[in-house]
Amino acid sequence: MKKFLVMFILLFALQANVYAGQKAIVFKFLNQDRYEVYMNMQEDYRNDASMLGSISRQLLRGFFSVDRIPSKYYNVVKSDNISYFGFNISQYVISPKNKDRFKSILWLDDKEHIVKLEVFDNTDTLMFAFSGFDFVDGAMHGYEYKEHLKNGFRKGRRGHIDAKFKFWDTPEFYKGFSHFHTTVFNEHVIDLSFEDGVNRFSVFIKPAMSNIAAVNKIVYGNYLFSRVIDDTEYTVYGTISFGLMEEIVNTIHRNKEKIVDMASSGHILTSEIINK
Repeated sequence: MKKFLVMFILLFALQANVYAGQKAIVFKFLNQDRYEVYMNMQEDYRNDASMLGSISRQLLRGFFSVDRIPSKYYNVVKSDNISYFGFNISQYVISPKNKDRFKSILWLDDKEHIVKLEVFDNTDTLMFAFSGFDFVDGAMHGYEYKEHLKNGFRKGRRGHIDAKFKFWDTPEFYKGFSHFHTTVFNEHVIDLSFEDGVNRFSVFIKPAMSNIAAVNKIVYGNYLFSRVIDDTEYTVYGTISFGLMEEIVNTIHRNKEKIVDMASSGHILTSEIINK
């Protein structure tokens, strides 16, 4: 009960300062073995260059679509007509059918923008709670972001990052997860991102500098998993279990050459690559 009360206490405290600033951002997260809280009441929160400011901006861009939740992997319970600071909100409790990915509780406005979000791991531990709220207009989101993502795009950049590739509504790659983003740093270093409509994870692949120790820990409300296999280092970060992270690393490693070549060329990774 305490972990839910903290969120409401913070929001009510922020409401008392509504005349000083109309926008309230609260981000509570588990980091290693303790909870930390980030709050921002600035009118222009985009100016916050910190790591937590960056994470908050990513969460602020979030939206939610019931149609994109795979019923094969999740149960969904919806509650309508919830009053939240004078706005009409719907709540979704999205529980995984297996313990390989995280549970989410979302509060959404009538435009499917996320007003509040709580994420719990497979031991029912609160990983993070987030709220981005405008006390005048409701959910604090850029309305254009959803349509922008739907179009999908490919973008090349000079400098340290050679290329980025983003996709929308791609076929399944592994256990309900689809490939939606690739960042190519150079011919030896690549970052792959996957999502299933609820949870996300990224796989960072690079040559191992040494035989470093395995890593299993919690960072900024996400699981972090790292392994070295045959002189290649794999780091997975996201909202899935350590067991599923290990499965994915082993699956990618068995098909590493093909996966890296295809992703580096801007292609979408599908289950055909790993099932052949």
